Amino acid sequence: MELDRIDVLLKKYDAAETTLVEEKVLQDYFDSAEVAERHKPYQIMFSFSALSRKETSEVTPNLKAKKPKSKLKPQSWMYAAAMIALIFSIFFFQNQNSDLDSENLGQLTEEEMTYQKTKQTLQMISKLMNEGKEDLKYLKEFSNPTQKIISNK
Repeated sequence: MELDRIDVLLKKYDAAETTLVEEKVLQDYFDSAEVAERHKPYQIMFSFSALSRKETSEVTPNLKAKKPKSKLKPQSWMYAAAMIALIFSIFFFQNQNSDLDSENLGQLTEEEMTYQKTKQTLQMISKLMNEGKEDLKYLKEFSNPTQKIISNK
């Protein structure tokens, strides 16, 4: 009957539903020499908790009331204000530049038009040169058998 009661208390202990009186009963049971074999794993746990209750701290806590510190220093507010000012200035100047760009939209100067035409011409020449380079591979393959015939004579 006693073991059944201990089993019920252990189930309650595992579910964290025991009272202090019930835990004291369990502690007394595991401190005794008559622990059932099926309860041996619990005996180790309760012996550890009994040992940890005997431990004391040698450090005395300092319980002086401290003035609560603010989370942000005054310097932090200055950093935040500077970041906000920076963000607003970026948006302000970006909007002014976009207004100027929209006024000049479609109006290319003569130098810009010349640059664009030169760029297109050079890209076309580069494309044609790359195609010609690919055709040279076939010429090399054609010359290889010719070289073999000449070297065999």
